[in-house]
Amino acid sequence: MERYGIDVSSHQGAINWQKVTADFAILRAGWSWYQGGMNIDTRFIENVAGAQAAGIPWGVYLYAYDKTPAAARIAANRLADLLDTYQVPYPVYYDMEDPQYFKTPKADNTAICKAFLETIQTRGYYAGLYTFTSFARSYLDMEQLAAYDLWIADYTGKVGWTGPYGMWQRSAEGRLEAIGGGKVDVDLNTAYKDYPTIIRAAGLNGFGETEDLPAKDDLSARAEALAADNERLMQEIAALEEKIAAARRALD
Repeated sequence: MERYGIDVSSHQGAINWQKVTADFAILRAGWSWYQGGMNIDTRFIENVAGAQAAGIPWGVYLYAYDKTPAAARIAANRLADLLDTYQVPYPVYYDMEDPQYFKTPKADNTAICKAFLETIQTRGYYAGLYTFTSFARSYLDMEQLAAYDLWIADYTGKVGWTGPYGMWQRSAEGRLEAIGGGKVDVDLNTAYKDYPTIIRAAGLNGFGETEDLPAKDDLSARAEALAADNERLMQEIAALEEKIAAARRALD
């Protein structure tokens, strides 16, 4: 049975989740860094709470900037650290589409994806790849990634990708009254698998745990700790970049 959902990020602003008419939602958890790590989407915690309160099953995606497989593994572990406080009914997707990957070899892009997907799967999550049809054809070796679920974007009215896929992002121009009063674009998706049943049956995404989930206050504290860690690492990177720049100036 087909299910119809949305995917959202901070770009959609505040969402009235009680008025959302969707079977599911895929939430942006954040975006990865070039050399490993991640920033948390500023609306992620809020969107998780809203979707759960409204009874809307949700999954997540991480927008990829990783430049190496090692960086992708770091990002996957950072994301898993964040998600370990939840039970996630839909897959965890790696969003590989950034234009930087147009300039790198297909084998390198594939290795980055594989590193992330293998790592997030090892951490106990149902791993999936998000990309669009032309990217899958031109910039990835999809045979090497066939073990993972595919969420494919194609806005031509049909799916041009001829391989298997579990979800189709069919439009980036959907409108819902619950999102910006119907004046803000939102992506529309069709899922062809009963992901919640599959994930629960496999004991993935936190559903294999028997202990109680942390309280909401604990979740907020965890998010704040990760955000603080992000800020610390960004400061360290900035300091290293300044040292490199100073060394180059000295050489000149």
